Amino acid sequence: MYSSQDCIIFNNLSLNLGGITMILKTKKKIVLLVTLLFGILLVGCNNTNYSNSNNIAEVAKLKEALNQSNTIVIDSRSAQDYAKGHLKGSISLTADELTINEPVNAMLAPKEQIEKVLSAKGISNDSNIFIYDNSGGVYSSRVWWTLKLYGHENVKVINNGEKAIVENDFELSLDVPSLPATNYTAKDVNSLPIATIDDVKKAIDEETTSIIDVRSRSEYDEGAIPSAILYPHTKNLYADGSFKSGRDTYLNYNDLGLKRDESIILYCKSSFRAAQTALLLEEAGYTDVKVYDGAWLEWSTKDMPKQEKEKTAPVTSQDAS
Repeated sequence: MYSSQDCIIFNNLSLNLGGITMILKTKKKIVLLVTLLFGILLVGCNNTNYSNSNNIAEVAKLKEALNQSNTIVIDSRSAQDYAKGHLKGSISLTADELTINEPVNAMLAPKEQIEKVLSAKGISNDSNIFIYDNSGGVYSSRVWWTLKLYGHENVKVINNGEKAIVENDFELSLDVPSLPATNYTAKDVNSLPIATIDDVKKAIDEETTSIIDVRSRSEYDEGAIPSAILYPHTKNLYADGSFKSGRDTYLNYNDLGLKRDESIILYCKSSFRAAQTALLLEEAGYTDVKVYDGAWLEWSTKDMPKQEKEKTAPVTSQDAS
């Protein structure tokens, strides 16, 4: 039997334990609340909206621009996709129309061809251009890259392209607009963002320049440029197909060991996918990015050396996906 004193001690102990339990529960709630608020803060800091970009536009920006007389929307999907339906008022201009097939396929077209094509499409030097596709920005970025090289500054790629346009209830049409021809005058090509085959050969043995292969794993395994690091262009996209934010893009490429001021050469099969990567690296603050225009098509036909073993990226704990 317990004495009355024992009961008093037991009751006091129970009260103390109950108080401790309440304190622990309260602390748990506080920890959960702090964790939740911290998560919300992180999401707020991780800005995935390109509302203030000079090169990428969200569809809200496009909606505003459609009210301006100098706005031109380029549909850079295939001619077949365009014929099935497109953003009302948009014109069809594929990346292929701005390329030549000598010395290899899909190389940058000369100034005269650029002027001829843009003039025939009704594009002026003062046109405010928006470009969309349905391929993760590959074709629209190539058109963007080409126009930028020839001095057209007011040109943006629409984030998530066709998908964003459809999901935001823009008016679609089968009608093909007939814009009056212009007399477009291009500037001389800016060769700084272009890498030649000689630049690539030199970079293979340079520690100050990194070569990034943005093709798929299967393409890479069939042959690659020596010292090239594999990083497929699809990793530049979120699961919904939209572009990764500048912050996440930087974290991903920083994990590869690439600093913002480092010299980088990008390539794929024909450097369409490389142009998409160049666009996003510029948004992430990388300042010395070149696209190897001849790409694997040129390298593989010139009896150049091939990668024998994959150059792997350093393993880190960072996950910016």
